[in-house]
Amino acid sequence: MKNLFLSLSIVLVGGASFAQNPVEIGSTFESVTVYPRGAQIERKASRTLSSGRQMIVFTGLACELDPATINVSANGGITVLSVTNRVTPLKQSSKPKELRALEDSLKGFSFDKSFNQNMLAVYNEEKAMVLANKQVGWGGNTSNFLIEDLEDLSDFYRDRLADIMLKMMQLNQKQEALQKVINRISQKVNEQNSKLGRSTGEILVEAYVPSRLNASFDLSYMVRTAGWIPSYNINVKEVDEPLKVTYNAKVFQKTGIDWKNVDLTLTNANPNLSGNKPEVHPWRLYFIQGMGYEVGYSNKLEMPAAENQVKSLALSSSADMVGSVADYPMNDAVTEFKIKSKHSIPSDGKHQGLSIDELTIPAEYQYYVAPKVDPAAFLIARVTDFEQYDLLPGEANLFFSNAFVGKVYINPSTVEDTLDLSLGRDQSIIVKREKIKEFCETKKLSGSTKETFGIEITVRNTKSTKIQLIIEDQIPISTAKEIEVELVEAKTAKESKSTGKLRWSKNIMAGTTESMVFKYTVKYPSDKKINL
Repeated sequence: MKNLFLSLSIVLVGGASFAQNPVEIGSTFESVTVYPRGAQIERKASRTLSSGRQMIVFTGLACELDPATINVSANGGITVLSVTNRVTPLKQSSKPKELRALEDSLKGFSFDKSFNQNMLAVYNEEKAMVLANKQVGWGGNTSNFLIEDLEDLSDFYRDRLADIMLKMMQLNQKQEALQKVINRISQKVNEQNSKLGRSTGEILVEAYVPSRLNASFDLSYMVRTAGWIPSYNINVKEVDEPLKVTYNAKVFQKTGIDWKNVDLTLTNANPNLSGNKPEVHPWRLYFIQGMGYEVGYSNKLEMPAAENQVKSLALSSSADMVGSVADYPMNDAVTEFKIKSKHSIPSDGKHQGLSIDELTIPAEYQYYVAPKVDPAAFLIARVTDFEQYDLLPGEANLFFSNAFVGKVYINPSTVEDTLDLSLGRDQSIIVKREKIKEFCETKKLSGSTKETFGIEITVRNTKSTKIQLIIEDQIPISTAKEIEVELVEAKTAKESKSTGKLRWSKNIMAGTTESMVFKYTVKYPSDKKINL
């Protein structure tokens, strides 16, 4: 009985000690895998532990970590009994060295500003004193005042006032510069102070340690307030050279913990997809009634609702992350990029640019003009077999001869085999579109009106080299049987019956002019009007 009471006492005392004395352990970043929305954090920690059951608390983690994604492993035969998490206010400790240095600098610059302000007041008083003593002579008696004395006094006033005004200008300039520095340092101090008051996350691990050892732990968990967006810089130096494509990423995070010197991996994988296997349900046929749309199961391949919902996710519209969009490709292979060097990503939600790769992509160059819409000729770079470069949807900045010419959104999933990039206008190609008056006429024919149109397009190449040019124009298309449209003439043009587009492909030699003529007629009832 005594032995039982003694054993129970040991257990109770040991349990109380276990509950009251958790072991707090700090951890360091090992790596971060960033998804279009979300990131998986990998951290390492080590600590010498005594044997027995212990509560281990890993501190200083992101407060918004996903509890369902926490994974903890340990070495040395340590058994992890349970894992939980909690959010706790950051413990107020001594100010960081960086913050103390900023506050000392702020005090120094503030003292300089106050000193300058006092000196400005002194010079203002001196200026007022000089101006108040301009009266010449003593007591208003100028009879004994020589002209030479007047000249000396004038020189004194001029020189002294000029010196005072110069000093005041210099002090005012210095005040402006000091104020800018004070504002900048104050902003950093406020940022540091705000971090001191932030809450942090903690992972609580109940573990059994078989013997005293130097334990090491691997932690991993997901956070949602992070992500990345692909972006590109596309540069064309000359029209006979390949594209130089810089593959970039804009990484952002607002987890509450700065990522300092971490190994980054970027991926377009979707961590939100369900791990449950799909089910094939019976496919029953029946008659469809209603508005003509299909309901129920069919033999058409349909995207699961859960996957469709995450195809394009807009990130939370905070002040720093407005407009960020995460696109999850549904049918494309998962792409992964390991960034070669370590990077630091502050927890401010702002985009941090990273370089992923540099590509040299062959391209064919041609000019395009649609003179009915815009008489300017546009240089187009055409990239074939675009899918082989494993690019993801993203915005691209276009440069021609190192000059910025615009932006374009690249979405490889919508490109069949060729991607066209518009590189801007070329003023050395002169394009005109005019009606041919002698071909344009209107006739009345037994209740019908027939209008004939003739259009001439001329293109002059003032460049010193031959160009390949695509010209597009159009004729109208009918939407009623009473309206008849006929293409009378369009030599060498390819016509699209469904859209009415006419397309010419021309090689125009340097310094030469080419002409394209097309004619068409439109016949419609005379008692009606149409939008010609």
